[in-house]
Amino acid sequence: MNRDYQNSPRNVVMNFVLSLYVAGTCKVNTGTMSLACGSKCLKYILFITNFVFFLIGLGTVGLGVWALLDDDRILILTEVGDSGSFDVVSLIRTGALVLIASGGVAVLIGFLGCCGAVKENNCLLFAYCVVMVVILFVQIAAVVIAAIFQSKVVNWTFLELGELRATKVTEDLKAFLKSRLSAQYDGDVKTGDPFSLGLDVAQLQFECCGIDNYMDFLSATRWQDKKNTSDIIPLTCCKFTNKESFYKDVNSLNMDDTSCQTSPSDENSNFRKGCWNAILEYANDKAIYVIAIGVAIGVVEVLCVVVAVCLIQAVRKSDEEESQ
Repeated sequence: MNRDYQNSPRNVVMNFVLSLYVAGTCKVNTGTMSLACGSKCLKYILFITNFVFFLIGLGTVGLGVWALLDDDRILILTEVGDSGSFDVVSLIRTGALVLIASGGVAVLIGFLGCCGAVKENNCLLFAYCVVMVVILFVQIAAVVIAAIFQSKVVNWTFLELGELRATKVTEDLKAFLKSRLSAQYDGDVKTGDPFSLGLDVAQLQFECCGIDNYMDFLSATRWQDKKNTSDIIPLTCCKFTNKESFYKDVNSLNMDDTSCQTSPSDENSNFRKGCWNAILEYANDKAIYVIAIGVAIGVVEVLCVVVAVCLIQAVRKSDEEESQ
């Protein structure tokens, strides 16, 4: 048989799945090797790991259900205003459904792993291995797709006539934020408006100003009506020596330059630096941590499959010895 055909990805996957099936359903001759003591360790390792998965899954499902059913919270978020083509409510509900689905998968994994380990049930352990392998392949596919389309983030939606179109989520979100800034931002650091407060926090935390830059505030009608005539930028676009005080006592904020709002410059303010790019840069800087977490999760999943297969073989051997 051709060596390339034998080593093809399809055959590698089929052989791996077949080996799982054999380990879970067939008698295995392991000679004189004893796993009696080691199998107990494997059993407890698998149980503890999957019990953690189970708890995380329950928490994720609970969070998703809460986000989906808590209408009051949804209404508060929708008070941001009419978002045009960017449907905030649908986005929140979609996120809640994703949380519920992902949490449900984690609960299923935890259940199969815990019960399979405690009961030493090869059927449950085999099902656990199959689910874990499928999830691993899905994760690998997601990473590949994300790498290919990282600069083309799109959301596919169907029109009323069934025509498929792509709308750029990032562009819609950015346009939505700019429209909310124009219609709703009031520049009051003691505001009770969710959007205004959120933008002020972002401008302080990321040391930025507006969505693109300070020019965005020229169309901010509420701020224009309330501000001093000579003010060019909001207070939170300025540079402070103690920006952390904003969360404790707004009145204790100390500006580097008290003329910042009327005479902004690169030295006393962040008026040229937009929050959109600042947040994207922050996300890119932290991407390595996300990748590291993803790799760690993948390694744990692979180890769980290996441990489960070893436990399947140990249970099978134990059953053989008892029947002799």
